[in-house]
Amino acid sequence: MKSKFRPIGELIELTTEKNKDNTISNLLGINISKNFMPSVANISGTDLSKYKVVRKNIFACNIMHVGRDERLPIALYIDTEPAIVSPAYKTFKVINTQEVLPEYLMIFFQRKEFDRLTWYYCDSSIRGGLDWGRFCEIEIPLPSISIQEKYIRMYTSLLENQNSYQASYYL
Repeated sequence: MKSKFRPIGELIELTTEKNKDNTISNLLGINISKNFMPSVANISGTDLSKYKVVRKNIFACNIMHVGRDERLPIALYIDTEPAIVSPAYKTFKVINTQEVLPEYLMIFFQRKEFDRLTWYYCDSSIRGGLDWGRFCEIEIPLPSISIQEKYIRMYTSLLENQNSYQASYYL
């Protein structure tokens, strides 16, 4: 069965949960390898109540620096304990996991072709930001859930094999 194509914006919705009560202190950023990492920002005296909360299966991305980095810093949060990210980040989640799995979407975001497309769509500002509306217009192939699960299993296996190889290389 062929995949149908759907705009990302039809599959996701923005999340806006803030750290209102300042109970979460684990501040994360996103690196250009598309992973969450501990933030390097100096937060001394910063009001963390305005920071956005990320929970399991929520994406965060920094659409402001796509032109500069020639890739979209985006990551899927997989931990069970919530964390916070900059209020400048866009945070979103999949609307219907019966239609698209968050892990499948992240695999799509990992592709170099996706980064080239987002870079092409950047505006002409000094930072080369990506307009949220343009991001939402990007169409992705959407196979059945069973095929998405198959891709996720294959991708996960490949990563495990690569990590095993790299670990054995340094023995």
